[in-house]
Amino acid sequence: MVSEKLIRQLFRTQDQAVIRRLSEISETVIYKKRQEIHKAGETYTHFYMLLRGAVYTYFYDEHQHPVVLCFFSEKNDFMNVENFNKQSTVGMTALTETEVFRVPIKEILQLSDEIPTLILEYAGYLQKTMMYLCVINNRRMNLTAEERYQWFCEKWPEVEASASNKQIASFLRMRPESLSRLKAQMKQSEKEAKTLENILVTKDLQWDYMDIKKMIEKRQNGQGEKCYDNSGSNQCMYSIK
Repeated sequence: MVSEKLIRQLFRTQDQAVIRRLSEISETVIYKKRQEIHKAGETYTHFYMLLRGAVYTYFYDEHQHPVVLCFFSEKNDFMNVENFNKQSTVGMTALTETEVFRVPIKEILQLSDEIPTLILEYAGYLQKTMMYLCVINNRRMNLTAEERYQWFCEKWPEVEASASNKQIASFLRMRPESLSRLKAQMKQSEKEAKTLENILVTKDLQWDYMDIKKMIEKRQNGQGEKCYDNSGSNQCMYSIK
């Protein structure tokens, strides 16, 4: 049983009877790191929504090797990526300690006979997830390897810190060794850029110091340049006396 406040946040309904019923049939579950939430090949028994943590979904290729499909790390992410009325080909696993809201599909279907809008809620969440997957696939197909990795780091910084090199490479459709080389190249480029920046800053500071030193020497020798305001006065508006 979960709080009615959470139900109001997750479902767009003000019907107190609906809220109370959903509160009774749903629950929040904490999964440990690497714990299976739903296994590929099994039929979905629950709707899952992320409350905190991070999750990755996966499927098996023709050689029965697991391939990362996508990551979920934003609060209230709806994580069912397939329809509920068939055997799933996609599984989901906790990447970190993760808290998940889940509600039995059977209970939702029974309740939807009384409240048809619940099915519309589900359809809306599923459509949002499908669009999310379309965006991911588009980026994977149209970006270079370096662009894909940069996009991944910007989109999922918390996942980048928790996922293994193999998981990230699988998601980006790269070999792990290729990703390792790319990381090393990008790190080296950043290091070189930082070194160059430091050199340029140091050089600018040296020039500033030399200019000030020459100015002071000229003033000491009575050779300072005169500057005038618009009135022709000898008084300098920007004097550093």
